[in-house]
Amino acid sequence: MPRSRNKAPRTGEVSLADATTMGEEFFTDSPYADPRSPEGGRRPPNVPGVSHLAFVALGANLADPQAQLRAAAAALADLPESRLLQVSSLYRTAPVGIRGQPDFINAVAAIRTDLDPQQLLDALFVVERRFGRRREFHHAPRTLDLDLLLYDQRVVDSPRLSVPHPRMHLRAFVLAPLLEIAPLCRIPGRGTAAAWLPAVSRQTIERLE
Repeated sequence: MPRSRNKAPRTGEVSLADATTMGEEFFTDSPYADPRSPEGGRRPPNVPGVSHLAFVALGANLADPQAQLRAAAAALADLPESRLLQVSSLYRTAPVGIRGQPDFINAVAAIRTDLDPQQLLDALFVVERRFGRRREFHHAPRTLDLDLLLYDQRVVDSPRLSVPHPRMHLRAFVLAPLLEIAPLCRIPGRGTAAAWLPAVSRQTIERLE
């Protein structure tokens, strides 16, 4: 497991133990339903009028990042044709790729959406710009970073978008909050998200109150 200091859940927060029994609204008819159920609980992809389950990673290390992520979660609740289901706890992690940056604050959100993957990506970019995000260089410090991690069990490989996110299974700051709210989660082509925890066990991560 990533090194973390687990806290008692805040009021309204779902703990890891609770997340395993969140019930029909979250897991039924999703790729993360009980795999023992008929068809694995999956809905057909890209059927008009059918909501899809997406997971989005949130990260920031500038301009009061904890406040940024809380405000960003509120912004995700206002995405068009979408409904915010759950946001994980906040986690503090060291920056990856470039030294000398402030620590990041990270979280993962679960969203039901009628947008297709490209439309959802565009909507996330709109939120990023609203929070002052500029993509100046790879691994640059940022006021807000929103990454589309998963969209049902779809695999998307285009110049603009790769789903599942190609490095999500190697990042403790993704796996820890993702598994907090979706412990049955599977990554297409890579198996269960939980199976990748040993690969990130040396990455320092702290769950915040």
